[in-house]
Amino acid sequence: MIRLTTYADARDAYRHKELRQALYDEGDALMHGVIVNLHGQDHLARRRLENRLFRRDTFAWYEADVIPGIIRGVLAPALGAGRGDLLPLARRTMLTLSLGVAGVDRPEGTDAELDGLYALMDRLARASTVAHATGDKAAIVADGNAALAEFVERYFEPSHRRRAALVAAHERGELAETELPRDVLTTLLRNQDRLDLPLDVVRREIAYFPWVGSHSTSNQFVHAMHHLFEWLERHPGERDLLTVDAVERQRFVHESLRLHPASPVSLRHVLEPVTLRSGLELSAGELVAIDLVAANRDADVFGPTAPDFDPRRALPEGVTPWGLSFGHGVHACLGQELAGGLEPLPDLDGHLLGSITVMTGVVLAEGARPDPDDPAERDASTMRDVFARYPVVFG
Repeated sequence: MIRLTTYADARDAYRHKELRQALYDEGDALMHGVIVNLHGQDHLARRRLENRLFRRDTFAWYEADVIPGIIRGVLAPALGAGRGDLLPLARRTMLTLSLGVAGVDRPEGTDAELDGLYALMDRLARASTVAHATGDKAAIVADGNAALAEFVERYFEPSHRRRAALVAAHERGELAETELPRDVLTTLLRNQDRLDLPLDVVRREIAYFPWVGSHSTSNQFVHAMHHLFEWLERHPGERDLLTVDAVERQRFVHESLRLHPASPVSLRHVLEPVTLRSGLELSAGELVAIDLVAANRDADVFGPTAPDFDPRRALPEGVTPWGLSFGHGVHACLGQELAGGLEPLPDLDGHLLGSITVMTGVVLAEGARPDPDDPAERDASTMRDVFARYPVVFG
């Protein structure tokens, strides 16, 4: 295996079509045909289609009209109790949002149902990213397959039937365009003739969006809050600033994303010989590991304090503050703007903050701080850098 550890090599590798996604090979039963696992023309066609939904105006609508209401509803019981755990709070928030983006209905609409759905998503996530698991990988994959079957029966099939009926009504002229759901499933159903997608691929695609949206983004939110708490412990006078100044708070979120990429390593198969700009030669058949943790801490790009949390560091031109945590090139994350927003530039029209920044603002405004009697714990079941629990008190 060839390991790329510099920012320049990692970024260059992302741009080569001769390097194919390999991260989900061990979880292929759940990821076969899913957009993130496609390559070449198949990936381009699916991405062009789903980009119709993942537009900036759609993200702006989610950010202004959807996310604040979701997180305040999720937070209400914890605020009433004066304490809670950031991880399940973030998971409920992001899962509610991600289910809406994917096009999955919740017939019950209860917290118990939401937590049960998250448990399904967690099983899918662990099986899909089994390459990073530390336990019995065969058992994890088998459990993921069982979780997918349960998800399809209880949630996908009813959601699919409802949207198919709405799309049919629209095609008969009985339903206006504006009355159709704004989600991935509806988008796929309206364009079946273009992609000729088998139903099993549609099922996996729709299962993918909720787990990737809720699992990775909730972990990133907890990391961001952890860094904010540590910063405020050293700079208590900045709490009011970071509570009300969303653009400044977003810098903290972006720096946290740089230090904690959702996937620490991105894997690629070399399909044809490639020579990177640095002169490094990659031979056909080799497996390439793009070390995102190392690349995002490259001192030649991020300076001698690259491993440290510094949201106000100076960056070279053309380098995003989150590094390569959202990937790069044609395989850059579709939900990047929904999760992290856009880089705050003075001439940017319609700046997006991203769901993580919105969530951190709501939680800080409620006086959240780490629970002094119940310290946070890391998750030992995976090689990924994530917390297992993060208790906080409010007020």
